[in-house]
Amino acid sequence: MKNFKWVLFGISALLLLGCSSRYSSPILIERGEGRKEYEREYFVIKESMGIEKRLKDVFKQGYIEEGMTTDMVNLLWGPPDRETNDGLIWEYYTREGELITRLLWKRPEVSRLKGYEEELVLQSIEGDRYGGSPAPTSTSYSNY
Repeated sequence: MKNFKWVLFGISALLLLGCSSRYSSPILIERGEGRKEYEREYFVIKESMGIEKRLKDVFKQGYIEEGMTTDMVNLLWGPPDRETNDGLIWEYYTREGELITRLLWKRPEVSRLKGYEEELVLQSIEGDRYGGSPAPTSTSYSNY
């Protein structure tokens, strides 16, 4: 009976680790809620007023680019593994602790809409700008 508890505990631990692997994936699009195209399309239709069309197109493809908002990046890549400098620096790491990407945010001079005055905008990307995803292959679909 005592061994049964340990076996049950071991199986539970393995299941927990297996379920949480998405959140520690080295491919950042697998961490976010917007990994499916229809989720990104919904955001562009309902939530992205005031964001330029070029950024919406890149977002719909599943990539990030300078000028995007924190909501857009959070939807694509999920919350950062580490946040510093009062939320102005986001870092994403592999399970082994290696840095994948560091994002630097800024407060825009002009907000995109009334009510979004405190919204941050992506200033620069350090490291893998594709977040572990393969780079876009077709120039007709990408601005990279």
